[in-house]
Amino acid sequence: MVLIQRTTVLLVAILAFFASVPATIYAEDVLVTLIEVQGNRRIESATVLAKIKTREGAVFSPSQLKEDIRLLYQLGHFEDVQVKTEGFEQGLKVIFWVKEKPLIREISYEGNEEVTLEKLKEIVTLLPRTAFNQQLIQDNAEKIRLKYQDSGYYHAVIVPVIVELKGGDKNVVYYIEEGKKIRLSEVIITGNTVIPTAEIKESMKNQEHWFFSFFGTSGTLRSEELKEDVETVRNLYYNRGYIQVQVSDPIVEERPLTLHTHEFLGQTETYTTSNEVAIRIHIQEGDQFQVGSVSLKGNTTITDNELLKEIKLKRGDIFSREILRQDVARIMDRYDSIARPFASVVPLFNIDQEKKTVALAFEIQEGGEVRIGRIDITGNNKSRDKVVRREMRLDEGDLYSKKALKRSYERINNLNFFETVDIAPERRLQEPVMDLNIRVKEKMTGSLSIGGGYSSVDKLMGIAEITQGNLGGRGQLLKFKVQWSRTRRIYMVSFMEPYLFDKAVWGRVDVYNQDQTFDGYKLRSTGFGLGIGKSFTEYVAGSLRYSLDQSNIYDISTAPTYLLQRQIDSYGTAITTSSLTANLSRDSRDFYLDPKTGSRNTVFVQYAGGPLGGGPSFIKSVADSAWYFPLFWDTVFMTRGRVGYVDTLIELPIPTGERFFIGGAGSVRGYRYGSVGTIGPYGPIEVGPDGTLTRIGGNKELIFNIEYTFPIVPAARLKGLLFYDMGRAFNEYEPLRPMQLRHSYGWGFWWLSPMGPLRFEWGYIVNRKATDQPSQFEFSIGTLF
Repeated sequence: MVLIQRTTVLLVAILAFFASVPATIYAEDVLVTLIEVQGNRRIESATVLAKIKTREGAVFSPSQLKEDIRLLYQLGHFEDVQVKTEGFEQGLKVIFWVKEKPLIREISYEGNEEVTLEKLKEIVTLLPRTAFNQQLIQDNAEKIRLKYQDSGYYHAVIVPVIVELKGGDKNVVYYIEEGKKIRLSEVIITGNTVIPTAEIKESMKNQEHWFFSFFGTSGTLRSEELKEDVETVRNLYYNRGYIQVQVSDPIVEERPLTLHTHEFLGQTETYTTSNEVAIRIHIQEGDQFQVGSVSLKGNTTITDNELLKEIKLKRGDIFSREILRQDVARIMDRYDSIARPFASVVPLFNIDQEKKTVALAFEIQEGGEVRIGRIDITGNNKSRDKVVRREMRLDEGDLYSKKALKRSYERINNLNFFETVDIAPERRLQEPVMDLNIRVKEKMTGSLSIGGGYSSVDKLMGIAEITQGNLGGRGQLLKFKVQWSRTRRIYMVSFMEPYLFDKAVWGRVDVYNQDQTFDGYKLRSTGFGLGIGKSFTEYVAGSLRYSLDQSNIYDISTAPTYLLQRQIDSYGTAITTSSLTANLSRDSRDFYLDPKTGSRNTVFVQYAGGPLGGGPSFIKSVADSAWYFPLFWDTVFMTRGRVGYVDTLIELPIPTGERFFIGGAGSVRGYRYGSVGTIGPYGPIEVGPDGTLTRIGGNKELIFNIEYTFPIVPAARLKGLLFYDMGRAFNEYEPLRPMQLRHSYGWGFWWLSPMGPLRFEWGYIVNRKATDQPSQFEFSIGTLF
């Protein structure tokens, strides 16, 4: 109203000005020859001049001045804006006179004890050194009151007090009277006969107080969620066919004093509680309705028969709003699969009150095919555009596909170069085109880590690693790693190019040197590997890898086992292994480091010797399959199976390093590494003087793992896990017998740290033998590659 009055005065002044000017002057257009800003102290004149549309040299326009006043008020810095004009150099000088709003210097709180200052600052949007805004101050007072209500202080009073300072600036003080904490003692449901009261109460967010209420929010009246609770109760009935149900608005009943009685050891005990409230909700259920008929309208591209397959609600079924919602979503997905994402599906109802039926008619507007327009990538300050684009399953000009869009997100996310990935489709007006805006937030892909840890296999260990997972922003991997412990020393350099010559073919080179202590001897291995791989379909990929390994046995401190002695007799203490490995895998996991759905199935065959040279000649094959199933509350169930076989192709034995050693992290947890081995012609597994096992491994392996993970601190990517493992290694003279598998169970923690996945696990052996320890702690570090 004030703005309208000021604008009216302005226009009258402008008209009066022109009335006083001779006709010979304003018969032609008058130009603005100068613009000035007056009255401003903190706000720069340049800010005002940049906001207004009136320009020097332009024709004077009263309507434009009116718009400029509105634009200046929108800045939020001024409580008054006026315009004055004066004749100047055969034109007009326009003066914008402004009065700035006072600043808020300080914001403070008095009387808060139950809600900390930090919590209050999180919800208050008012900031110091911003323009004074009475409405914003009141709005934040209401936010504080609602925060107290959600904490159980239903009668909290928040009073904002404005303290005026010299010079006109102001301080804001929120005076808080918290009052007594109110407890939600009872939720009263009346009128219900079809759905039990307990089920209705369980579905609501406002829950009654009970013994363990201090662990959560139950027992606290949350006013903001009462409307949501009413809608939840309605949906319970809608999903069971009661489409005419009426649920009253909740009535909050205050109970200053409540008398309670209960029986204890045959005596009646009485006590009184205060500061309680109850919620009362009344329900009129009405009649149950069934589906009368189902029909389709407007579909021409997809036939009735095809769409009816997507509809689960059939004639005679009890009507359900949730199933109807799912039916609409499935029809939309069906149109999305043929590049028509703008199709609309509106269910229409025809209720027959006498027959208690609902006739459903799905009215469809199919829309036209939509193609992909521009693909814009932002936020990739380091990564090159092509690193992101080559993971996209959609290209400019392609037909739109929701499935391909989802897969594109998964592939970009699996690069692990970005903290966040967002793909936002944007429809062009009046065009069958969808632009894609890809916004990423990069994270550090290079790391230098020097530290130590504990492994159930290596005991205390030190690790030094330099890794760059996105070398030069090209998506290449370069890694230098050094690891040393009581039983192992590893030196490794790796380089990987994910797209050789910008083709969907990857290449990798590894060079390593490793020293490892086994039972009674040490093994030094030096070698390299060259690998190349390619994706054949969206989920299926294959690779070939050539490796050359030179291994030397030294420091034999005890009498060699039968297998080791046979190996030394056959090859000597030095063995050169030349091998070629073919790998085929299908990986549909949504996120490799923390999968919630999908599976990973892989099989590899390794061939050594023969025309490839080297001493040993053998063939080794392993098949591994892991499946992930999302459950309730962001929990995941995983099941995995692994079977392996290795056999010599000549008369000489299989090298000990190529045998299967079962036990420990990654196989059967709870057992020491290699202790779930065989007994047979080599004699029982012996226990040395220091309690260690003589591990001989096997030429066959069979492993099953079941795991259940659940979030503990979702923001920190910390999870808990429960597991059950079964497995065993079998020697050359034993068939694979599932009944002979060893079993274990346990629990642990999983953390997706900056170094990669870290696992801490405690395993316990089922049917423990004399040579088994009661339990085993497992610690393992996963890397990003």
